[in-house]
Amino acid sequence: MRKKFKMNIRKKLILSDILIIVVPVLIAVVILAIFTAGPGAQTWETMENLFDDRDGIYTAQSEMQTLEWRGDLKGVKSEMKAAGYHFRIVYQGKVMYSSLTKDDIAEAKKAVGDLYDRNSNLTYTKGSTSVVLCYSAEDNYRAVAVSTASIPASKGDMSYMERYIMLYIGFLIAIIIAVVVLMNMIMSWWIARNILLPLRKLSTASALIREGNLDFDIVYPKNDEMGDAISEFNEMRKSLKESVDERIRYEQYRRELINGISHDLRTPLTSIKGYVAGLRDGIASTPEKKMKYYEAIETSATVLENLVEDLTNFSRVDMGETHLNMELTDLTEYYRKSAEEISTEYVKDNVTISLDVPAEKVTAKIDRKEMGRINRNIIDNTIKYRTGDSSNIRVSLHVTDAGRAEVRITDDGPGVAEKDLENIFTCFYRGDISRTRSSEGSGIGLAVVRQLIVQQGGSVHAENDGGLAIVMDIPLAEGGEDE
Repeated sequence: MRKKFKMNIRKKLILSDILIIVVPVLIAVVILAIFTAGPGAQTWETMENLFDDRDGIYTAQSEMQTLEWRGDLKGVKSEMKAAGYHFRIVYQGKVMYSSLTKDDIAEAKKAVGDLYDRNSNLTYTKGSTSVVLCYSAEDNYRAVAVSTASIPASKGDMSYMERYIMLYIGFLIAIIIAVVVLMNMIMSWWIARNILLPLRKLSTASALIREGNLDFDIVYPKNDEMGDAISEFNEMRKSLKESVDERIRYEQYRRELINGISHDLRTPLTSIKGYVAGLRDGIASTPEKKMKYYEAIETSATVLENLVEDLTNFSRVDMGETHLNMELTDLTEYYRKSAEEISTEYVKDNVTISLDVPAEKVTAKIDRKEMGRINRNIIDNTIKYRTGDSSNIRVSLHVTDAGRAEVRITDDGPGVAEKDLENIFTCFYRGDISRTRSSEGSGIGLAVVRQLIVQQGGSVHAENDGGLAIVMDIPLAEGGEDE
C-alpha cells in the first residue's frame, strides 16, 4: 500500500518561510528579465546609456527623441535646462520652440562641421561642446540640442540618470514589498487554517465533554501532527465514554446486587423472626410443634449460612483472589468421571446424567477442582428452577472448527426468556418471575461459573435448547486433542 505523504507543521512553517523569501526574489528576477530581454529591453538599454552619461548627452538625446510622441515640452525644457542644454524643435517646417543662441549654433557647427545642417541623427561630443541631432523624415520632425561651456547646468544633487533609474528601482522595490506582504498574508492564513482551525475544533470538543456529551467525533482529514492529536483526542473521548458507560453499568450492577442480597436475606430472616415469635408467644404449644419450629429456624439459618458462604466465594473469585491450579487434563476422561460422581452425589435429587463425549483425547489446561464447582453450580441451578421432581441433564463435549473445546450442559427445564439469557450470569438477576425462588439458592451460582471460566481463559454463554443449555468454550492445550 502506498504510504500517504505527511506534511507536518514544522515542514509547513519551513515551507512558508521559504516561500516568503523565494517568491519575491523570483518575481524580482522575472521583472528584471522583462526589462533586460523582453519588452523592456529598449528601456533598459536607455538606462545603461544614461548610466554612462557623463556630460548629459544621453539625457538630451532621450528627451529629443521622445518629445515627438510625449508632447511634454514643459518637462523637456526643465530636464534640458538641468542637463545644461539649449535646443530647438522644428515640426512640419515650423519652429515649435528654440532656446539656441547664435553662439550655441556657432559652437555646434565648429564641433560637427557640415553635419550640423544635414537631416540625420547625430550624437557628438568634442571638448566641452556636445551636439544632439534628431530627425524623422516621416513626421517632418527635427530637433537640435547643444551644450557648451557657457551654458550653465542645474542638475542639483540628483541627475536625470539617477532619477530615471531610481524610478525603476523604486517601482521594483514597491512590487517586492507588495509581494512580501501578500505572501505573508497568504502564509498566515494557511498556517492559521492548519493550526488554529483544528485548535478551535479541539476547544469546542473539550467544551462538549465538559457538558457531558461524549457521543461525537472530531472530523479532521489531514495527515499531520494536528491530525494525530485529534485522532488521539477521539480515542481518549471513546475511552472516557467506555469508562463512563462501565461506571454506569457497575452502579446499576451494584444496586441490583444490593437489592438481590437484601431480597435473599429478608426471606429467611423473616421466617426466623416469625418462628421465634411463635415460640415466644406460645403458638407452638406442643413439643411436636416446637420441634417443627426449631427445624424451620435451623433451615432458614442454613440458607443464611449458605448465602454468606456463596457471597464470600463470589467475592474471592470476582476479586481474582482464587488461586488456580492449571493442569493438563483430558476432558474426555474428566467428564466421564465427573458424570459418575455427579450422578451418585445428586441421586437424592432425582438427577440423571447422560454423556456424549468423543472417543479420542481432548486435552486442555483447567483447574479440576474449580471445574468441579462450575459443574455443581450448573446442576444446582437446574434443580432450583425445574418444574418437576426430576431432572435429565445431558453433557456433551466436542472440538469446534476454531480448535477449541466446547462443553455443553443442557437440562430439560423451562428454559429462559431470550432477553434474559445473558443476564442469568449476573448476581441476583430477577428476570422471569418463575426463576425467582431465592429460598432454593443464593442467585450467584452462575455468576461464579462465568468468573471461573473466564479466569481459565474460556468463555460461557446460555442458549435455549429444549431446556437451558450452558455452553462453555475452553481453549485447547498445544497439540489439542492429539495429546
